[in-house]
Amino acid sequence: MRKMVVVLLALLVWGLAAPAKAHTGLETSLPKEGETVTQPIQEVVLTFNTEIEALSTMQLFRADDTEMPLHNLTIDRHVMKADLGQDLKNGSYVINWKIVGKDGHPIEGKVNFQVQMKEESAAPETGEAAETPETPETPENKEEAPSVVDEEVEENSNSFFPLLIIGLAIVLAASFLIMRKKK
Repeated sequence: MRKMVVVLLALLVWGLAAPAKAHTGLETSLPKEGETVTQPIQEVVLTFNTEIEALSTMQLFRADDTEMPLHNLTIDRHVMKADLGQDLKNGSYVINWKIVGKDGHPIEGKVNFQVQMKEESAAPETGEAAETPETPETPENKEEAPSVVDEEVEENSNSFFPLLIIGLAIVLAASFLIMRKKK
């Protein structure tokens, strides 16, 4: 009987640990998290560590929450990309992405980046004074960007706790039944 309890515990631990490793996550991005872009970019590219479903999306926002249109969004296995269609003005931007991995698990995250072009290469503005370049990032004025890894770890830990409780309840119930049969 003890062997049976040990085997059940081993299967429970192995079963709970396996799904935590299976989730899809962001592997690389163009532009990179926290990057200061100094040359015009034509597209946004997100690469994930496993294949993603066609339901996946991304949006581009300026710091003032103005959405910038993305064109020709394509998903090819583990890469999602979209064309910008215009040069980006100097400022802060965030790419909000939402994906569905092959395991069916929805995951979302953000990629923060800056655009800081020289005045002559910045996108021309119509009827307004040229935007002043933002102050360069220093440790004192750099806003801490939320980390994609942190969101995924938090999500995994939130889904792990209920599974742990259910697993412990099953082990306790099995132990109770085994002990009861012995009497």
